[in-house]
Amino acid sequence: MEKNQSAPDKHHLTDYTKISPYGRPDNKRVDILFLVFCLWLFVLVSRPQDIFPSLSPLRPALLLSIIVFIVLIFRSHDLIQKRFFQERQNKLFMYMIFFMMLSIPFALYRRLSFEYFFTVYSIVILFYYLFYGIVDSISRLRTVILLGCIGNGLYLTYSVATGTMIGGRLFFGDMFDANDLAFFALSFLPFNLIFISRDNSKLIRVACLGFFIVGMLLILLAGSRGGMLALATVIAVALCTTKSRVISRPLKVVFIPLCIILLSFAPANFERFKTIINLEDDYNLQAETGRVAIWKAGVRIMFENPLTGVGVINFPEAIGTDRQIRGSESLEWQAAHNMLVQIGTETGIIGITLFILMSMNVFRILGRARKDSDSGQLAKIAEMGRLGFLGLFVSGMFLSQAYSIFWAFYISFSASISQIMSHGKTEQ
Repeated sequence: MEKNQSAPDKHHLTDYTKISPYGRPDNKRVDILFLVFCLWLFVLVSRPQDIFPSLSPLRPALLLSIIVFIVLIFRSHDLIQKRFFQERQNKLFMYMIFFMMLSIPFALYRRLSFEYFFTVYSIVILFYYLFYGIVDSISRLRTVILLGCIGNGLYLTYSVATGTMIGGRLFFGDMFDANDLAFFALSFLPFNLIFISRDNSKLIRVACLGFFIVGMLLILLAGSRGGMLALATVIAVALCTTKSRVISRPLKVVFIPLCIILLSFAPANFERFKTIINLEDDYNLQAETGRVAIWKAGVRIMFENPLTGVGVINFPEAIGTDRQIRGSESLEWQAAHNMLVQIGTETGIIGITLFILMSMNVFRILGRARKDSDSGQLAKIAEMGRLGFLGLFVSGMFLSQAYSIFWAFYISFSASISQIMSHGKTEQ
């Protein structure tokens, strides 16, 4: 029997999208869409318009989004697959999209919700769908993660090198403030450790190790207390993890002196970090404009609008309206500074429930892949993905990042890993 007529081998089990749903080879078209998707991901993460301001008028991220959509139209039949709705994460994500749309007619500022959903979050939805539809093999998953690490690392390196220290905190670009920079760094930080092992080229190993160190340095320079708590949580979990596939005992021994060196020589505002263990006089606990007061108001407003919330991206509007009703017009309108409070207030109780379920499923799916996967590569990716999402989630408890593309990245990432594992078991 000829080789092309034989049963699929293990290589085909990890890259089964090279055969279209109609049973004919489709390498060229699939690879073109994957290539365009990778370029789009790199631009979304590296934000070249911030590094080279002359590119801003071209809006590279939006331009590539349009190109990706056009390419998708010509080969959409390959991605419209019944198994999309067989993954629980995908179902929950679509339910959340429904409640986001449901909130628009009932929003305090309907035009704002409508424009944000259809001009901004629609790109996140497209990204989610394509990630799951295209990244369906371990090799592609590894490629996408490496590109994310490189794009993220380049942005962080440029931020540290050219950013401005204001009030003892690092600022760079118009997109992220200091707290958001820390959130951005944490999103991909642990993934770098996958690529410092000897089975990678020397260039990739050196680059990812450098990006990892720069990411930790940036979190210190940003002066984000939420980011510092998230980083400390990630480090503690990583060091306490037994039978790690990535973080070996020698690496743990090297890591501790590295942390000491960074803490000793980084020009960070450590006085700001000391307030984490001394919160008695912190304005966030006492003031009307502090985060605790904002969170309480957000939870109360959520229960006053349990089904539809106050509308996507309308939290500041809700806080401002609430303060006007209570006779506090002089106080500024503020963001939620907590992604759970944000999503709950803006989309209602069902919206926050779906958000929490999807986030819990990320830990569950990645934990299962780390323990049960027959592939060492997939187990490593799942282990570091779990740490990355932990850092993202903890830092997100102090930021308005409910609609972040990085949160959606992890939801689709977990769904793709579940797909890869399920398909592999079915084929075996």
